[in-house]
Amino acid sequence: MRRLVTCLAAGLLLAACAPKATDAPLQPERLDTLEPPCWWVGMKTPLQLLVRGEGIGAYDVRIEGGKGVKVAAVYPAESPNYLFVDVSIANNAAAGSYKLVFSRGEECFAVPYELAARKEGSAERKGFGSGDAIYLIMPDRFANGDPSNDTVPEMREAASPEAFFGRHGGDIRGIRDHLGYIADLGFTAIWNTPLLEDDQPRQSYHGYACTDYYRIDPRFGTNEDYRDLVEDAHAHGIKMIMDVVTNHCGSLHWWMADLPFADWIHQWPSYTQSNYIFSTLNDPYASQIDRTRMEEGWFDRSMADMNLDNPYLLRYFQDWAVWWTEWAGLDGFRVDTYPYNEKEPMSQWCAAVLAEYPNLNIVGEVWSNNVPQVAYWQAGNPNKDGFNSHLPSVMDFCLMSAIGSGIGAERGD
Repeated sequence: MRRLVTCLAAGLLLAACAPKATDAPLQPERLDTLEPPCWWVGMKTPLQLLVRGEGIGAYDVRIEGGKGVKVAAVYPAESPNYLFVDVSIANNAAAGSYKLVFSRGEECFAVPYELAARKEGSAERKGFGSGDAIYLIMPDRFANGDPSNDTVPEMREAASPEAFFGRHGGDIRGIRDHLGYIADLGFTAIWNTPLLEDDQPRQSYHGYACTDYYRIDPRFGTNEDYRDLVEDAHAHGIKMIMDVVTNHCGSLHWWMADLPFADWIHQWPSYTQSNYIFSTLNDPYASQIDRTRMEEGWFDRSMADMNLDNPYLLRYFQDWAVWWTEWAGLDGFRVDTYPYNEKEPMSQWCAAVLAEYPNLNIVGEVWSNNVPQVAYWQAGNPNKDGFNSHLPSVMDFCLMSAIGSGIGAERGD
């Protein structure tokens, strides 16, 4: 199971030394997915595991390996191939390798799970801010530092540098090779468009149709390559902002073949696209059909609309954001198509991330030239409907439009 490899290679070695209450054999291959793939002691964020494997919904789950760590609750999904597992981690729980033991009758097997120690000061990390100069990179178009990963046999789209919408070969190594150049230009932060796996068959270079939220696209590099990039960037005085998409996933994401719940995504009798009119979400006179079409319509045929009103999906994305921040050492997030998400759950998402990292920054893409429309999504804005997004910052497309008009306008007499 590839998602275990990132965090648990050491855990497999440590498991032999952990206290054993059973002789359940270690069989991580019995699971297709275990996310988050590892966690930390001393976190405020409650841990909920997404477990996927054939028939796993019929199994009981417990944790072995030390005091203070236990299964608090297990929730079956509508699909028999999923479980959602709440894990309780006491404040005095020790870092180390634990075992998730799955049992059904007399059958049982175990999967190692690592709880690591946090880096000192992790929770107090300071995110990017108005004092930073941010350099935007589309990785596939920036620099090709490792031609060997331009085409990966397991991925649906091969490199095609001559095609306008094809993959051109830029990667994480290319960014790392140019950190000195970026620092010399005076930039203090990098916002790169998504690096997570986008295994769609066409136009996957942009990365906005994610097919695995815990895996860097192998045509860009590995999870470890990304963590090394963040570390190297910090050594150059550069902060790293991760571009994330919670509104939609790729239509070929692995869970699309077997959804945990029917309402994991928004489904329609036939393909229904968003109307892209997010003013309907704060217009008291908008029709419900327009609001629904805006919020639940698909952004594109290749981008399935996620339903954050599903509490398990919301928890999944909360833990996922915290995991990447802690694991890679991030300085913040840029959230794509922010108003297209269900606004109340997304407000909870922001609040959850900031509860773990109070000084982190999150900026939302609110693409509008209307000042009141943009302001509605800013945390603490005195909205008439009482809505508070908890979103610390919004992208200022109003200013962008004004600058463009000013530069492009003909000079008057």
